[in-house]
Amino acid sequence: MNIKNCINEFNKYVKNYDLKNPNLMLKFHHTYRVMEYAKEISKSINYKDKDTVMLGALLHDIGRFEQYKTYLTYEDSKSVDHGYFGYDILIKDNLIDKFVDEKDKETVLNVVKYHNKYNIDNLKDNDYLITSIIRDADKLDIIIELNNEIKDNKLELKKEIVEQLKKQEMCSNKLMSNDIDYVLRSIGFIFDLNYKYSFKLLKEKHIIENKFKLLETYINIDDEYLELKNNILEYIEKRI
Repeated sequence: MNIKNCINEFNKYVKNYDLKNPNLMLKFHHTYRVMEYAKEISKSINYKDKDTVMLGALLHDIGRFEQYKTYLTYEDSKSVDHGYFGYDILIKDNLIDKFVDEKDKETVLNVVKYHNKYNIDNLKDNDYLITSIIRDADKLDIIIELNNEIKDNKLELKKEIVEQLKKQEMCSNKLMSNDIDYVLRSIGFIFDLNYKYSFKLLKEKHIIENKFKLLETYINIDDEYLELKNNILEYIEKRI
């Protein structure tokens, strides 16, 4: 199916929602940025089936619009798992058929269903590859666009979060309660990135360095913090 036609169908679908609401418009723009990152990652590894990657990226967050309309939140823990929710929306009334040909249907549905899961080892071969590309693109956009300011006055690093980052683990959602937590969580997303393109982009745009500079405006800088910062910046260099 022609990707331009799919984009037209997606835009028609999204017009069912109030895009004057900045929260919904945020997800609309997020979708198109993820498509662009996914396309560039595909190019960087010489992956040929770019149309299927673009389709998966276009639809990966389709559940977000109905999620926000119904629950007024994007927090899955307080509403629904948006991956499963998007999968169900596409299955309902055969909506998926408006976007993809039969040969791509299972792959795109798997992308939507599993792009937000902690582990995708259950996916095989091409489905795994395409989903991993879109997961990188998705996290890249979140790292770059979100958690770039601190508005509250809770200005300490949680030891539990620091320990997770020292172990090169993503931060647990259960530990998130303030802006500094979310900045650290955003930094921790690097440990779930797979492709050299992703790390190069973060370095070229100074994204992680700027998040550390933001933290340093508010927190006390000690040896443990400096060690963590250096280890993370070294990790990015090694992945490049």
